[in-house]
Amino acid sequence: MNKIIKKNHITLITFILPLILILIGFFLHRDYGISLDEEISRMNGLVSIKYICDFLFPQITHNFDLIKNIPNLENYSDRQYGTFFEVLLIFVIEILLEIKNFSEIIYYRHLINHLIFIISVISFYFLCLQLFKNKFFSFFGAAALYTSPRIFADSFYNNKDLIFLSFFIFLIFFSIKFIKKSNYYNAFLLSIFSAIAINLRIVAIYIGILIAAFFIIDFLIKNKADIKKIKTLFFFFILQFIFLYLIWPFLWESPLENLIYTVKNFSRFTSLGTYIFYLGNFHKVHYLPWHYIFVCFFATTPLLITILIGSGLIQLSLRFFKRLINIDQNKPFNDIWRGEKEKIFLFIFFIIFIPFFAFFLFDTIFYNSWRHLFFLYPPLILAAIFSVDTLYKKFKKKNILMYLNGILIFILFTNIYNLAALHPFQYIYFNSIFEKKANKLFAIDYWGVSNKHSLEKIIKESPQKNKIKIGVASFTNLYLSKKMISEKSKDKLIITGQNFDDVDFIYSNNYFELNPKYAHKYLIPKNYIKHSKLKKGDILINEFYIKK
Repeated sequence: MNKIIKKNHITLITFILPLILILIGFFLHRDYGISLDEEISRMNGLVSIKYICDFLFPQITHNFDLIKNIPNLENYSDRQYGTFFEVLLIFVIEILLEIKNFSEIIYYRHLINHLIFIISVISFYFLCLQLFKNKFFSFFGAAALYTSPRIFADSFYNNKDLIFLSFFIFLIFFSIKFIKKSNYYNAFLLSIFSAIAINLRIVAIYIGILIAAFFIIDFLIKNKADIKKIKTLFFFFILQFIFLYLIWPFLWESPLENLIYTVKNFSRFTSLGTYIFYLGNFHKVHYLPWHYIFVCFFATTPLLITILIGSGLIQLSLRFFKRLINIDQNKPFNDIWRGEKEKIFLFIFFIIFIPFFAFFLFDTIFYNSWRHLFFLYPPLILAAIFSVDTLYKKFKKKNILMYLNGILIFILFTNIYNLAALHPFQYIYFNSIFEKKANKLFAIDYWGVSNKHSLEKIIKESPQKNKIKIGVASFTNLYLSKKMISEKSKDKLIITGQNFDDVDFIYSNNYFELNPKYAHKYLIPKNYIKHSKLKKGDILINEFYIKK
């Protein structure tokens, strides 16, 4: 009987549930517009493909239409970006499937992006199951990740932060397997996913260092070095570097020098002169308040999940510092961790803590909310479940368990409601504390994903016009969004940028890279009044102005 239940459970999680999620993604992936970074990311991949062809297959370069007029890697401004995923997307969509239409290429990218996210959600379920041995907690963890409004929306068009989040889950999964069982097979799998994660975001390099630190602590606790573990650790590091070198063309000619260049570049990366709208004021990106990331996270994450995460982090911190203070060589039960489970949760605690420490230490630049730290959301959910698990064990025989179950179910239903209510603009989600004043405190559609939807709407509302001239009174790329609409509609649009002379409409999504009070290029002429606006709940996403 138990075997049948176990088999049905595996079938449900590995086949039926993924199939349902894939179908949902298939029906929704065309609802999202193009984000500001997607064309740039694709170009990064094309530059790497040209370099690969020039390096390995110079005889075919001149006949390869896809890379004609593509800049060389050595002269390219964004050459430091890892392009493994971009090259993979281009190979599958544009070379293998031979998709040529720009909008279709973007939609296929959205679908593949989301499919990888779904695989990571299923992996996260099994990671939770491995840690907590509880199917309900595991389902909650995976569902909380999948239904988080901002994460869900970004899973379609954000091929940087969300793809890194997905591969970071794979990296955590195989890191824990390797810590538990340090054999060559697990080291091999870990090295592959570690290399891919580092290629996507250089910050992932700290995971391997953290694993090595835990091995050393383990040796010190036991007062004995394990030669087999040392060998597998070296095997992991060597393979990790080999795989990283193979999948990252930028490293091929000067591996160490270019790796160091990448680390330095990303620790202080920004566009010069950029300002960020935060808490009602414009701050130069170099001088954002220290609390920027924390407030953005708190404002855009469901309140109950934030409370559970905070509770879990406090519990993990107190346990760690208690063990640290009470370390005594003569008392073996006062080690820094007691048993494998404590060791794994301490590992997860440091996975969360180290990036924050490093980012503040190196004064790393952040912008566009907390998207650069999306990868920490899965381990933060693990901390939240740890908090609930602790309460379950403490109040096992009391009625409080019923209330805890109710809270977890309520969180998921609230997330699902927000996904439906905000679709396809879940990226504007703010929790109930901030929603009514979000427009006065934060930038909303910083990537311009809503632009396509609004352009299509204004075309539909103006069937009598052969040509529609639209000015742009904000820092957003309507030219890019224009590429996503149908050919017939595309021919009707004339985008004039900040030239407002005799335009039919002026568009604004109220996102500015400079303070509009002092930079007058976005100033809307007095002879234009509001024509229409796109709102979801209390949040204004964008608006059109028309001549009086």
